[in-house]
Amino acid sequence: FTSTATIAAGNNGTARFYGTIEDSVCSIVPDDHKLEVDMGDIGAEKLKNNGTTTPKNFQIRLQDCVFDTQETMTTTFTGTVSSANSGNYYTIFNTDTGAAFNNVSLAIGDSLGTSYKSGMGIDQKIVKDTSTNKGKAKQTLNFKAWLVGAADAPDLGNFEANTTFQITYL
Repeated sequence: FTSTATIAAGNNGTARFYGTIEDSVCSIVPDDHKLEVDMGDIGAEKLKNNGTTTPKNFQIRLQDCVFDTQETMTTTFTGTVSSANSGNYYTIFNTDTGAAFNNVSLAIGDSLGTSYKSGMGIDQKIVKDTSTNKGKAKQTLNFKAWLVGAADAPDLGNFEANTTFQITYL
């Protein structure tokens, strides 16, 4: 019996596994530790005369939580503060030039749409397991983001705003 089968060359590659071990009662779901929120294509007219866009919902999902007596999760976003709108919002930057946009800023708020300045914590209650009265192992933090215009027309172009966030448990 003669075999005519040949062995084809294989493929090689590498795999990188990474993460961070933190002193925390929860783990952030891997896809949520580097959030991207698509704000969409926005008509400049909507932002004139202090206009705002429709808020965009986003969330941070937590898993493997082991709560003791904690009742509240506080999320604090920090980023470059816009000089427009009394410094209440975040600067958005042109993705082509890196320059700050004029007459428009990004607001980040709680699930009800109340905006919070950079560095102000947004509190959310920990969802409890009724049988143990301790926080559930999976939690979801809900937020909204929207653009806020000024009196004059905003700059045009592609934009981004970068923030960091920290979650504390009290």
